[in-house]
Amino acid sequence: MKPSGLLSAIGGRGGWLVAAAATTLLVLSNWTPLQRLDLVAYDNVEPAFRGEALAPASVVVAIDEATLAALGRWPWNRSVHAALVDRLSAGGAAAIGMSILFPEAAPGDAELARALAASRRVVLPVAPRAGDALDQGIGELLPVPELAANAAALGHVDAELDADGLARRTFARAGSASAHWEALALATLRIARGETPPALTRRNASPDPAIRRVGQRIPWVREGELLLPYPDVGSAPRVISYYALLDQPERARQLAGQTVFIGATAGGIDGGLATPASPRGQPMAAVEFHARAFEALRSGLVYTSAGAGTTLALSLLFLALPAWLMGRLPLRATAALGGLVLVPPLASGFALNALQLWIPPGAAMLGFVLGYLLWFALYLRRTRGSLLHARHDADATLRSITDAVITLDADTRVTMINPVAERLTGLRPAAADGMLIGELLRASTDLTAGAVGTVLAAIKHRQTIRLPDPIPWRSPDGRHYALRLTATPIGEAGAGAVVVLNDVTETLAITARLQHEATHDLLTGLPNRALLLDRLHQALANARRRGTLVALLFVDLDRFKRINDSLGHYVGDKVLQIVAERLQASVRTGDTVARWGGDEFIIMMDNLHDRSAVIAVARKLLELLEREVEAEGGTDLVLSCSVGISVGPQDSADAETLLSMADKAMYRGKIEGGASYTFYAPEMNTWSRDRLSMETALRHALANQEFELFYQPQVDIGSGRLAGLEALIRWHRPGNGLVRPEVFIAAAEETGIIRSIGDWAIREAAMQAARWHAEGLEGVPLAVNVSARQCSDMAIVDTIREALADSGLPPHMLKVELTESTAMHDPERAAELLRRIDALGVGIAVDDFGTGYSSLSLLKRFPISELKIDRSFVGDIAGDNDDAAIVRGTIALAHGLGMKVVAEGVETEPQLGFLAQYGCNLAQGYLFAQPLPAGEIRGWLAMPPPHAARAVRNSRLLH
Repeated sequence: MKPSGLLSAIGGRGGWLVAAAATTLLVLSNWTPLQRLDLVAYDNVEPAFRGEALAPASVVVAIDEATLAALGRWPWNRSVHAALVDRLSAGGAAAIGMSILFPEAAPGDAELARALAASRRVVLPVAPRAGDALDQGIGELLPVPELAANAAALGHVDAELDADGLARRTFARAGSASAHWEALALATLRIARGETPPALTRRNASPDPAIRRVGQRIPWVREGELLLPYPDVGSAPRVISYYALLDQPERARQLAGQTVFIGATAGGIDGGLATPASPRGQPMAAVEFHARAFEALRSGLVYTSAGAGTTLALSLLFLALPAWLMGRLPLRATAALGGLVLVPPLASGFALNALQLWIPPGAAMLGFVLGYLLWFALYLRRTRGSLLHARHDADATLRSITDAVITLDADTRVTMINPVAERLTGLRPAAADGMLIGELLRASTDLTAGAVGTVLAAIKHRQTIRLPDPIPWRSPDGRHYALRLTATPIGEAGAGAVVVLNDVTETLAITARLQHEATHDLLTGLPNRALLLDRLHQALANARRRGTLVALLFVDLDRFKRINDSLGHYVGDKVLQIVAERLQASVRTGDTVARWGGDEFIIMMDNLHDRSAVIAVARKLLELLEREVEAEGGTDLVLSCSVGISVGPQDSADAETLLSMADKAMYRGKIEGGASYTFYAPEMNTWSRDRLSMETALRHALANQEFELFYQPQVDIGSGRLAGLEALIRWHRPGNGLVRPEVFIAAAEETGIIRSIGDWAIREAAMQAARWHAEGLEGVPLAVNVSARQCSDMAIVDTIREALADSGLPPHMLKVELTESTAMHDPERAAELLRRIDALGVGIAVDDFGTGYSSLSLLKRFPISELKIDRSFVGDIAGDNDDAAIVRGTIALAHGLGMKVVAEGVETEPQLGFLAQYGCNLAQGYLFAQPLPAGEIRGWLAMPPPHAARAVRNSRLLH
């Protein structure tokens, strides 16, 4: 990089260099306000990034006000502590940490020493204490030798106060001259885990029963910082009253396996510590502080603070990021970079969670704010000159644009107009200056009030407002324009506005022309398809609301192609224009005549009350079109047409369908000779496109093996066992997924394809039943539905015979189901067909019983083994209604004729209970299973699922 480029880069980032220097001074100076900022950051960041803590395993036994009231003045005879230690030890406490100093001999020491020796789980405290005038060092306040010798360990209770006077940390080790005492919480944790504490924590290092003497200015040494989590309410230890444990011995057994901390919480003797969570400055009891430290150590949620070097390096690394980005991003993105101030605390939070390391973010945040502000100040200074230059450029641009621009003050008086505004108003700038906008507009437009209101609203609401419609404008030279007015407030509130008049005269003309061309036929000028469809949708909606009729007359010229072929398309176009004029002359005012395409026209008649007006118009247009048309060369042409008529919403309320119906009626009239009108009739739609498409798809489906049989279980109501299966066809139609039979069976019946589909179903069902038998699965009768087409002759008998022979399936394992209406359509033929099927040994069931028109005498003649009650009667049989009576009567009738009864559509246990109560034999429906493919129904054959038997048992309890 050249020296000039280097200087430019340094100058552009000079603010960040200053910020880096300030950050370095902040980190190295240990500035107290910065420390307080870091402590506030810690208190807010740590709870959000804290790892998951273990379930609490410690309890505080508190010497509270209730205990003092019961046991008397403090201090007590130490035999009282001995009794509590004995009780906790006998109750199975894992460890006992006592936050009570015993520096001097007192009554009851012997009993307490005995209890300590017996427990071997008690940790006693060691505290720092300032020396006297001769000894200016820090001494150690130790338990009396008799007690220290019998304690499991000694632990210091030193806690450091931070810059804000609050306690957040202790130290793993501390002591006078050297750090040889473990923290009370750490030593207690070792005892609770069964570890052997270090030697110096298990014995008194000084024979002096009080303060260990040290040399002058001997310091108190700390090692292994333990920065504790924020003491929120959720992590507070459980507290039990000291006296409650003495008064209720059984409570000690509840603390088995727990670590107990004993200490004072009563006012005046608790020696509390102020913490970040202390309400209104009320300190936290020391014993609670040590219990929280114990839980933090146990859960691995104690942290250490990063050193000044690490903090400084990371802070400077962070400042390098915005220093590099600033100037490389657009201003809007640069402004968004202010959010980077949150990166240091977030990074500190992630370091806490992942590394148990606290990196103070305050210096980096202050450095970022300082650098950002300095950079922005330099940026504003650099851009000030650019803005002045841009202002001059904007003024020049304003005077050169093609829109009329008028600037106003807060009182709507003109302060400036550009040359285009001068031309439109005929005013010079000096004449317009100070004129009210209303006065200026009044000379050229009649919509002055709306324009002035728009300007006032823009100034008042401080937002850009545009008149929805252009305003007509007359210039001094007599020319007329269409101008779109936009008012935009400028500056601060009350500073005024800018009015822009955009000339849209030519745009509106082009738009109108394009809109007309988009909705009208270019040759005849009539509405085209798009406009006709729009008007037809509106007309049908109005007809439904008013109870009137809409008629469509589909007009097609007869033999028009001969005119084009013999006389040319030019003559044909002239003829079409004449036809359009005659059609318009034949209709009422308000009716629509549209060109549909080629030689096809459509007339839409709205607001009709009967068909008489339609007939009158149809006759009139037939007469007008039959009149001769003069063609070039003196040739006279005689025209005729075919008219198809559909009436909505009688024929259809759908616009497209109504058009299709009129088209079909027109073609019917043309086939019958033409030159007439024909109303639509339903039989014209027998062969619709959808049905033709469905027929083609069904033929391909049969050839491509797209059909599959599903099977629905039939359950014996008495035993809950599987008693039969019904085969139901499904169609895997490409692009449509799984298609149910109600969608395609009607089309298959109508086209005759149902015969082939039905024959395939019989063969496939027989082969599948044979495969299950070969696999050793329990066999049950398999029912297959047959259609009315299949029953029209005796060919189905041969199909069943061949299916049984090819599969080897025993005949009694196959049933055929036919609907009641099929059986009763031709009773004599049906009786003969059913006798032949019965002769094969195949069972016969009548499906949908009760929905047709049964003749009981004929029903008795048929060799039927089962009656199937239709699902429409089963849905509400649990109530006392007509359906229940029909079902009871059907069951009694079937049993009287020696037939079994199968109920379809069983979905609830109350329905099943009703059927069981009146002797129905079998049930099928979603209560047991929906139709399943062969692979899934195999499990039913191996062992029916328990829910089937359970449903049967439950239904018995309901009745």
